[in-house]
Amino acid sequence: MYCNKYNFPFSGTEVYLFDLMQMMETHGHQVALFSMADERGAPTPYDGYFVPHVDFKNSKHSFLEHVRLAAHAVYSREARYRLGQMIDEFRPDVAHVRNIYHHLSPSIFWELKQRGIPVLYHLNDFKLLCPNYNLVARGRVCERCQGGRFWNVVAEDCYGGGRAAGAVLALEAYVHRCLRTYGKCVTRFLAPSEFVRAKLVENGWAAERIDVLPHYQKLPAQTPHPPTPNAPILYFGRLSPEKGVSDLLRALRYVPTLRLKIAGDGPSRVDLEELARRIELKNVGFVGHLPASELDELIRESRFTVLPSRAYETLGKTILESYAQGRAVVASDLGSRREFVQHGKTGLLYQVGNVEELAKALSRLDQHPDLAATLGRAGREFVREHHSPAKHYEAMTELYERLATRTIKKEMSRVVTLVPATSKPRLRVAFIGGRGVIGKYSGIESYYEEVGRRLAAMGHEVTVYCRTFFTPLQSEHNGMRLVRLPTVRSKHFETVLHTALSTLHVLFRPCDVVHYHTLGPALFSFIPRLVGKKTAVTVQGLDWQRKKWGVVARTVLRLGEKAALWCPDTTMVVSRTLWSYFREQYGAETRYVANGALLRERRPARRILEWGLRPEHYV
Repeated sequence: MYCNKYNFPFSGTEVYLFDLMQMMETHGHQVALFSMADERGAPTPYDGYFVPHVDFKNSKHSFLEHVRLAAHAVYSREARYRLGQMIDEFRPDVAHVRNIYHHLSPSIFWELKQRGIPVLYHLNDFKLLCPNYNLVARGRVCERCQGGRFWNVVAEDCYGGGRAAGAVLALEAYVHRCLRTYGKCVTRFLAPSEFVRAKLVENGWAAERIDVLPHYQKLPAQTPHPPTPNAPILYFGRLSPEKGVSDLLRALRYVPTLRLKIAGDGPSRVDLEELARRIELKNVGFVGHLPASELDELIRESRFTVLPSRAYETLGKTILESYAQGRAVVASDLGSRREFVQHGKTGLLYQVGNVEELAKALSRLDQHPDLAATLGRAGREFVREHHSPAKHYEAMTELYERLATRTIKKEMSRVVTLVPATSKPRLRVAFIGGRGVIGKYSGIESYYEEVGRRLAAMGHEVTVYCRTFFTPLQSEHNGMRLVRLPTVRSKHFETVLHTALSTLHVLFRPCDVVHYHTLGPALFSFIPRLVGKKTAVTVQGLDWQRKKWGVVARTVLRLGEKAALWCPDTTMVVSRTLWSYFREQYGAETRYVANGALLRERRPARRILEWGLRPEHYV
């Protein structure tokens, strides 16, 4: 199963992925795509499971819609649910995850983990290290987010969508760092270059979990002709500040005999055209974005290509595309380029940002066309030897098989320790909302004592979140694990603060069900669901009707009433009156679970008889 947010060739990422899927299918493997619905994509048998189209760039969205989209980007319950449905039908052996951010969200990793499906996370950028994807700010390399300092994406305002969007990206990064989504859910990481792997290791990722496999590149059937002396040089790719095209334009002033064509588009195109006019370059042409066939023809017609990027780049696919057409590459000496441009053998490297060095490299190939042709031929052989589709298929298949075999062995090892089929699985349950145990205050504490004790006796793992002032300092009581957390002694804030702290704590604990009690705590019942935990709410009464609460508190409790229905997986009520209320008021079905009571042994009535009081003989 392949997971990617676009189901059509939006960029080189999708072109690669769809080619890989076709390659796998050609060799007899079953493949399926999980994606976002888009009419531009080719139909598949699984389109019904795709996430509905999401448009983050629509400026007409209301404020509430922007909030909803932000939540979707951080953790999409819908994407996770739909993936689960597709898994039920397709039953994959391995999940190959590519570009999923925002539209699918990292929530799908948790569904794959829950289903026991090994995950290969194929890295397309530096998103794990930088919310802005590319380790770039203000057109240059930036590593301020290193070590989890993701707030810098807001401080630097480096994301093109603005600070508000940057804040959402930072929140997403912090949430999944706290949840350890990638550490817990990803089986293997696949980097497109050794440089990417080194950067991940430098930032604390385990080297033994990261494989390296560069992209493949198809070679044209016919051997490309040598470049002609009067042909132009070529830059092709995105036009944005970090791509360094402005450096290339400035360097061209020193080599007036060269003509330059720029293929591509992006936010910097207008500025670059203005720069070319300002420095009076007459030998530059902007041709815009071209279809693949026309771009290949343009590469063949060039003398050599230039990659002047100021960013690290995960691979630099343009290098391999140039080599395939027998064209040398002049590239900035930074990041992954050092792995693919062999200085003096397949191309030339220059110090990043150094316009004079770039000009010298351009001039050298201009004055020595035979050298440019020799470097181009060597580049083509480099692709043939190291980046052929056949070798890529073999390496990818071996990786898939390792992942699938590892999972099979893991499942077989579990068979030995399986409980008998008649045994019920042990549940891990947490109680949140009451004051605690070893003390009486309300029916909630009695519920904790009696139900918790019985669940523990049945072999289930019960955790009770207690308030430090209410429950004595001890870690266990009647088989229940106690977690004591502080709060403020305030009628209005005591429960809210304690519930918030308890919810934060339970997110990082192994737990199957989080059981909230009363309306106030119900407001938090959606949060554990974001990390795949089930939640339940028990409503003991309509607290907002009590006269002790002011206007603000009543409003919050009314919200809690609605949250008790909308946020958890299930809602329980303790009386038929409450059951009828929710049905009539909201049209919602709740579960009626009456409170229990201790049966006391009936003793003979002695004293009342001594007083002469007998049934049907009262005065």
